[in-house]
Amino acid sequence: MSHIVQTILSYLPGATIYTKALVLGLFGYVSFTSIGIVKRVVRPYFSPLRAVKGPGGGTFLRGHFPEIRSVEEAGSWHREQMNKYGHVWVHKAGFNQDRLVTTDLKALHYVMNNSMAYHKPEEARYILGELLGEGLLFSEGADHKRQRRIMNPAFGIIHIREMTGIFVSKSSEARTIFLNTSCANESTVVDMVSYLSCTTLDIIGLAGFDYSFDSLSHLANNDRNGSELASAFNKLLASAKFSTLTILKVVFPVLRMITFDERSRTVNQNKAVISRIGKQLIEEKRRALQSSNEDGRAKDLLTLLIKANLADANEGGDRQLSDEEMVNQIPTFLIAGHETTSTATSWGLYSLAMHPDVQQKLREELLGLPTEQPTMEDLNSLAYLDMVIREILRVHSVIAATARVASHEDIIPLDTPFTDKYGKVHDGIHVKKGDTIVIPVKVVNTLESIWGPDALEFNPDRWLNPPKATQGIPGVWGNQLTFLGGPRACIGFRFAIVEMKALLFSLIRSFEFELAVSPDQVIQRASLVTRPVLRSEPEKGFQLPMRIRRVRT
Repeated sequence: MSHIVQTILSYLPGATIYTKALVLGLFGYVSFTSIGIVKRVVRPYFSPLRAVKGPGGGTFLRGHFPEIRSVEEAGSWHREQMNKYGHVWVHKAGFNQDRLVTTDLKALHYVMNNSMAYHKPEEARYILGELLGEGLLFSEGADHKRQRRIMNPAFGIIHIREMTGIFVSKSSEARTIFLNTSCANESTVVDMVSYLSCTTLDIIGLAGFDYSFDSLSHLANNDRNGSELASAFNKLLASAKFSTLTILKVVFPVLRMITFDERSRTVNQNKAVISRIGKQLIEEKRRALQSSNEDGRAKDLLTLLIKANLADANEGGDRQLSDEEMVNQIPTFLIAGHETTSTATSWGLYSLAMHPDVQQKLREELLGLPTEQPTMEDLNSLAYLDMVIREILRVHSVIAATARVASHEDIIPLDTPFTDKYGKVHDGIHVKKGDTIVIPVKVVNTLESIWGPDALEFNPDRWLNPPKATQGIPGVWGNQLTFLGGPRACIGFRFAIVEMKALLFSLIRSFEFELAVSPDQVIQRASLVTRPVLRSEPEKGFQLPMRIRRVRT
């Protein structure tokens, strides 16, 4: 190595010591990066996962990701491989990496409940951090535990009960817009993705940080600009695409210094807008809390976090979120509390349109409640609505799969042993530090071995007597993996469930829904979440045209 350094310096006879230091620094960084690349490429040959069965093929740079992303039903490629190779198998990721996939419930429970040993992949954290900042979705380990502990009370039943009025009010506003655009006994075609996206954005704006996006009124008036914060968030969300440069930045951190490309400029500009507005909101709310003598109960999540911070500081605690951490929760709230719920509700209306008997049965139950302004308790008292919501989230889990990375060598326990490609039987899965484990959410939610031969069918009545095997699914809610499980389970699952109930309550009571296109036109495309696209119009992005008609009274 010293010989190489001397050779490099010999080419710089007139250079200053600073120039020489810069050149040697760059040489060192390139050398370090090159070693990292070599280690990444060769590590699969020394991993115990090389003995696990799995599909051949896949490209060196992208593995099997092109096949995974090209399917028209999210999760179907993983299901096909599971049917071939069993409940434990591997597929190729970028740069020849092996990714372990398992549907064994004991293994999934172990991985999800050992969050200190199995964390998010660095690649996923980079994308999340780039788009959302270092909020709850980004953080790991002790930092995640601290953020989660101070945020948990804000998502409790007491506060969700108080936010239900916001859910119902905005759902009723969407219904009123539909009523104003439709005529009695005539149908109207609307894109439910757009309307539900605006509705849930308005809801999370008010419930999250008492901010009025007014997206529904902007959409109704054909005003595509909307508020400054809504515009910044939508542009940021549109940047969540995996270009070649983005993939290279994920793999080679040195390339992250490139910030002059169009995508980087868009991300940075709109993150700056969100940060500026977020800091203003935090400062205004902090001043209001400090100057108020009232002990009124806050109704938005951001105010609840600020109150928790102030209380902890007054008690001499050290759990407070910094202002930057609170600002980073704003885009986190937006993506986690907006896109996920609007997408799940879109797929719910799709299923109800495909099963008019279920839609009518649900409508009859909803009309039986003698109020248009239900409380959380009212919504939760509707048994069939609850079964419909469970089935929507089971069949249409908006996140098809997620992944974790082992932080050290380990043996993952199994309920059922597996046989490797050499015929050896294993009662555990041997993983080494850096190995990736895929949690196939949608596959587990639709496993025939758990749910029976009709696992892929939409059937809310299954929840009258769910199969006993579902009790083993290690999810935080509903005997399914949609909200994951363990310390990193979705913190806002109660929020999402009551919000979906409010949306369906308002819409199904007032309108009949049917698809405005042939069912085979509707396919699934996964980005941050799995959303509907029309096969004949993929260039138009996410959409779900539906024909709505006022309910005949």
